[in-house]
Amino acid sequence: MAKTLQKFSGRVLLVGCGNMAGAMLDRWLAEGLDPAQVAIVDPFAVPREGIAHFASLADWIGQDGGAEWVMLGMKPQQLGDVASDLAPVVRGDTHLLSILAGVSLADLSARFPDARAQVRILPNLAARIGAGVSAVASLGDADDAAVTSLLKPLGTVVALADDGTMDLVTAFTGSGPAFVFRLIESYAAAGERLGLSADDALRLATATFGGSTALLDGSGEKPGVLVAQVASKGGTTQAGLDVLDEGGQLVALMTNVLRAARDRGRELADIARGGN
Repeated sequence: MAKTLQKFSGRVLLVGCGNMAGAMLDRWLAEGLDPAQVAIVDPFAVPREGIAHFASLADWIGQDGGAEWVMLGMKPQQLGDVASDLAPVVRGDTHLLSILAGVSLADLSARFPDARAQVRILPNLAARIGAGVSAVASLGDADDAAVTSLLKPLGTVVALADDGTMDLVTAFTGSGPAFVFRLIESYAAAGERLGLSADDALRLATATFGGSTALLDGSGEKPGVLVAQVASKGGTTQAGLDVLDEGGQLVALMTNVLRAARDRGRELADIARGGN
């Protein structure tokens, strides 16, 4: 079977290659992206065979200095320093991609006005196995087909008309895997507290969450319909649901979780703009 990125054209620069950007890159390489097309600027990034690795933008500019695809994957607080070095070499044929939490398309356009397009992408860690979610919005003359070809190997792609809801999407899908992992961890811890071994509790919790989400995804049903298929009046499941549903506490908790993550994204955006 042909790999989807074997014919992808253009040089790719990753400025910052931590967990998320690294997961995206590894998936792209698995889908046939030529390592010779890629350069990484990150003094702490894990070396990858065949990929040029630079400790600083100055080193990259001095030895190479050209890329049709530039992805920002460092911390949002570093945007000012990065832009001062990078903006002069971002040309009219460059797509400026960003996975920076809280940094808007308007911010990117102001920092990199000469880019062909500014593209804001919010992926999540499941991109590593091609099961992620990537929300995307852009300004300028973006090559939508090429952008999509980069994102589809990562999983589901959701195109947004603008980036007005991106701070919430960052919390909802970008941070979401961590929240799900914590729920699984807590579910397993509860099982252990009630008598299961730690290993059995984690295995059962992982399989229960995984099977349930797979069933939901494949059934086409709303979650409530499947809840009703599991629970019976006066049964064990309903007894547990009564605790979960009491006073709307679970929805309230998740709303607070998402609000906190969303608001932190906005705070990071203010810092990236040079605010307090």
